[in-house]
Amino acid sequence: MNEGNDVLAKKEELNLWTSIWTKPRETVRYAIDHKSMKFAIILVVIAGVFDMLNAASQNNMGNSMSVSKILLFSVVLGPLLGLIGWWIAAGIATFVGTWFGGEGRFAELKMAFAIAYIPVILGGLFWIPDLLILGEHLFNDEISISGLTLIWQLLSGLIGIVIGVWGFIITVLAVAEAHKFSGWRGFWTVVIPSVLIVIILSIFFLPFLLLLFV
Repeated sequence: MNEGNDVLAKKEELNLWTSIWTKPRETVRYAIDHKSMKFAIILVVIAGVFDMLNAASQNNMGNSMSVSKILLFSVVLGPLLGLIGWWIAAGIATFVGTWFGGEGRFAELKMAFAIAYIPVILGGLFWIPDLLILGEHLFNDEISISGLTLIWQLLSGLIGIVIGVWGFIITVLAVAEAHKFSGWRGFWTVVIPSVLIVIILSIFFLPFLLLLFV
């Protein structure tokens, strides 16, 4: 009896911000069992801001608007788009997961995806030194060749790649845990919809692309 209480106490003390990196499945299960949807929404809203900043940087939005406007759009639109994307991703994963024998409910998949955003949030902390060191170069296609900025660009890019790869793995395992099946089934549950969406978008935009070269 005491041993059972000790195990429960240890489980309740799980720190999601650190355990997600080494025990993703256990962390997701703990969150599903113990965390509220309000907590999940907070994670998604914060991650939405950083996702918007990342998109702005990757698409060189600084070529057409000021940094202040980009930050404003990220704070205002990022959370909204993040919430919409979260619902859609969780809904698709709930449905596709049933093809592989998954039993996760929509609410469980929403929590799983929210917890999988933790690496995005922690990685977002690097935006502070990014903005201080790189400034407007973060959002345009101009290349700064000064020593400090060049070194930081390389280091920041490497960190981003590592967090991105590990974040994908965590997402796969989060979906797998929510559905209570293997990691490989989680992988296909995440990848298949992504591939289908790319194919559908490619078919939709193909006529427009062909017009450009005719």
